[in-house]
Amino acid sequence: MKEYDHTQIEEKWQKYWLEKDIYRTEEDKSKPKCYVLDMFPYPSGEGLHVGHPKGYIATDVYSRYKHMQGFNVLHPMGWDAFGLPAEQYAIKNQIHPRVAVEKNTTRFKEQLAKIGFNYDWSREINTTDPKFYKWTQWIFLQLYKKGLAYESFAPINWCPTCQTGLANEDLEGGKCERCGTVVEKKPMRQWTLKITEYADRMLADLDSLEWPESIKESQRNWIGRSEGAEIEFALHGVPGQEDGKHKVKVFTTRPDTLFGATYVAISAELAKSWIDVGWKVSAEVKKFVLDTLEEEKDRAIEYGEVAEKKGIASGVYAVNPANQEKIPVWIANYVLSGYGTGAIMAVPAHDERDYDFAKKYNLPIVDVIAKKYVLTGENADRANVETLDRRIVDPILVDRDGNLYLVKEGPLHVHFAGGGVDDGEDELTALAREIKEELGYTDFTIGRRLLPQIIVEGYRHTKNKNQHSVGPAYEVILNSDARISSEIEDGKHELLKVGLADAKDAITWEHHRFLLERYLSSAVAYCEYGTLVNSGKFNGMDSSEAMKAITEFVGGKMMKQYRLKDWVFSRQRYWGEPIPIVHDVEGKVYPVDESELPVVLPNVESYAPTGTGESPLADISDWVNVDGYITAEGTFKQTKGGESGEVKIQKFKRETNTMPQWAGSSWYYLRYIDPDNDNALVDKDKEKFWSPVDMYVGGAEHATRHLIYARFWHKFLYDLGVVNHIEPFNRLQNVGLIMASDGRKMSKRYGNVINPDDVVKTFGADSLRVYEMFMGPFDQSIAWSTDNMVGARRFIERVWRMKEKIVKDTPMERATETLLHQTIKKVGGDIERFGFNTAISQLMILVNHLEKLSAIPQAVYKDLLRLVAPFAPHLAEELWSELGHEAQIYTEAWPTYDAEKIVTENVNIAIQINGKVRDAIEILRTDNEETVKSVALARPTVQKWLDGKEPKKVIYVAGKIVNIVL
Repeated sequence: MKEYDHTQIEEKWQKYWLEKDIYRTEEDKSKPKCYVLDMFPYPSGEGLHVGHPKGYIATDVYSRYKHMQGFNVLHPMGWDAFGLPAEQYAIKNQIHPRVAVEKNTTRFKEQLAKIGFNYDWSREINTTDPKFYKWTQWIFLQLYKKGLAYESFAPINWCPTCQTGLANEDLEGGKCERCGTVVEKKPMRQWTLKITEYADRMLADLDSLEWPESIKESQRNWIGRSEGAEIEFALHGVPGQEDGKHKVKVFTTRPDTLFGATYVAISAELAKSWIDVGWKVSAEVKKFVLDTLEEEKDRAIEYGEVAEKKGIASGVYAVNPANQEKIPVWIANYVLSGYGTGAIMAVPAHDERDYDFAKKYNLPIVDVIAKKYVLTGENADRANVETLDRRIVDPILVDRDGNLYLVKEGPLHVHFAGGGVDDGEDELTALAREIKEELGYTDFTIGRRLLPQIIVEGYRHTKNKNQHSVGPAYEVILNSDARISSEIEDGKHELLKVGLADAKDAITWEHHRFLLERYLSSAVAYCEYGTLVNSGKFNGMDSSEAMKAITEFVGGKMMKQYRLKDWVFSRQRYWGEPIPIVHDVEGKVYPVDESELPVVLPNVESYAPTGTGESPLADISDWVNVDGYITAEGTFKQTKGGESGEVKIQKFKRETNTMPQWAGSSWYYLRYIDPDNDNALVDKDKEKFWSPVDMYVGGAEHATRHLIYARFWHKFLYDLGVVNHIEPFNRLQNVGLIMASDGRKMSKRYGNVINPDDVVKTFGADSLRVYEMFMGPFDQSIAWSTDNMVGARRFIERVWRMKEKIVKDTPMERATETLLHQTIKKVGGDIERFGFNTAISQLMILVNHLEKLSAIPQAVYKDLLRLVAPFAPHLAEELWSELGHEAQIYTEAWPTYDAEKIVTENVNIAIQINGKVRDAIEILRTDNEETVKSVALARPTVQKWLDGKEPKKVIYVAGKIVNIVL
């Protein structure tokens, strides 16, 4: 038999598919559509390595499968070719970025073609094509018209190495995501997009998406909506300033805790801004501020993420507007300007970070939130019974061996040995008295006060009164067994001593079980909602009510805040979409008229940064300086050949900042739908048919950049009426990385890159496709192994050799039929859920079975080829053609399974003897109970256990088990 020659076969079919335009997208409205999309690549000069095609192979398998199911399939490809990497490559190699991009895309396209993808190349797009970025600029103009694109001059993230500003999303741990340089805060003129205007909608609509929960959670956390209040604290003690003249604003998600604020903490950056405008501070304070700002460069810009909380008292005080108490203002390293206003009201009792800081610097801790229990049933308040309101205190009394001491009152009440605080007593005095009175112990040490206080409202049986109590618990360490006479000797209750591990089960009072949990946990501050205490007229109010009530009481305002910041949209580089804006001689801004789009990048000799913080475009005077006029609609039009007339010709300067790489990638998927439209971004009818994307595949690293940006632009386009759906990507699948064999990421720097061209040359494209889909779960990372490619190649060859055993009219055995239908069901279901490795495993099981047959029915082999076709299309096409078919297997229908034929005739039955499995038998599914029992009892293993005796009982669970009781 002729050996499988992958080179000849793959070249043959790739040429045929291209010449016959087999993969051109159909638009048959009578068929359902399926839009399958890859996150399009940035075409680097290094080309593809074997890790890159994994996602592309997956979408190819999926789209081929959907096409065979009868769907209109749109599976396009294009290039995300603007941005800093291309520009830096051009500078390094002294060529124009456009030349580099053309060279790189050609290289990528050649590599992709060798793997046999079903892309419709008639829809190819490139973000650097002026015909494409004309519409990127058009979207920017619409954002500008709606007030969502604005010019600002504020500190931004500046990368001194890349010489450009960056959005927060472009940082990793306070460093440039691309080069790893620590970013600086640098005031700069910039263009910004109001992505925060869409934050609520982006959060709400996440629930409608079939995305991995981890990606949705990443977006929720990055958007980071907080609902709370903005509250002003008047400042006192500012040198040279009248008390109360200046105020500091704080944003808090817990205005219900305002009475517990015992200090205000401000960021070093806010303190520095005060110093810069004349705040006189000591040298020690100034040094702390500067040192803290320096440290911030080397850590993640996140609230509270510091190894050690440090601070310094500023000498200034703030007035708590709730109770008019003066509280100190501290400069603290765990507060950053990126969080809220750069200042927080610190409530140590109800925030872990504030608690740690307060403990370190011996600042007051005032608890204002209690946990309330309203008893029910026979313990509920009773009518016509006296209600006693009292302060209480409870000891969590433990010895040094880990035992807890409790009070037992009858069979129903086991609790701590606490009691009321008498008039004139403080909590600690009352605590000591209660321990002595109830248990008789005298030698103990009072430890930490637990939070929260507990409020209990209910009927106290031992006192025949309704008791409404409130109070804290304390840790108390028993030093010795020394006792005096107590209520135990009086017979009022018993002493119960239990280990801490068993104490929760012993305690009958729910609120004391809760306090024990708090004691055993590492938590100190109580951060939950509850009932207010120590809060003046708001005592007894629930947190949910107190939020608004206290905010109004102090003149604050309820508001929302987001971790997500408006998108810094300017880049001070050359290789990006020009922003379609001009400035007049006075600096006033005008949008370019839509009729003059695209504003095309000029050809320049140098793409290096200017060193001034401006784009290289700023030095291209012939491009920057332009004559024109302002239309009646307020847009700029350039004069052509000295236009004159009623319009006033003026001098203008073009905007020299360019758009970030993320601009084109925020909407590219729409252009695939209608790539040649010169009159609109996308035809509305075509968009309505193809949108949204049904399956989107790419890396999880894009969760908080591309996917957020694209969702924002899409929702904006929906509001404009350009698109018909509120979300762009219905289903998302993440692709796990293929690591190098040494366990690291593939990188030219590490010398561990595997070129797919070499793999295809040695093993074939189909072997590469099968291997990458079989090597493990699709969304998990796994190391590459060229040695393991042999198994994929062997599978291809086994399918190839089986053609010699095909007999057209040979009957199909029941076992073959059953396995075939099981395989059809499993392979289709696994492709749907992106379980490609288990789909291939099932195909291997079928191949193993068929290889054992002396003759393979042709109908079975045809179904096998159709099942294999999405994974190994070259092999399938060749074998399909050899069977005499003129049409491509790609156009064939996906095989269907019969549910009744999936059920096997035989079934394995376990035999239990006295509850333990001792044997198993294979029976016909149609065998009756008596037959199964007889077969089971006749087994040698069972006879050995029976030892000549009759079993007491034989139980048969149909189709599952025979249980013999001796």
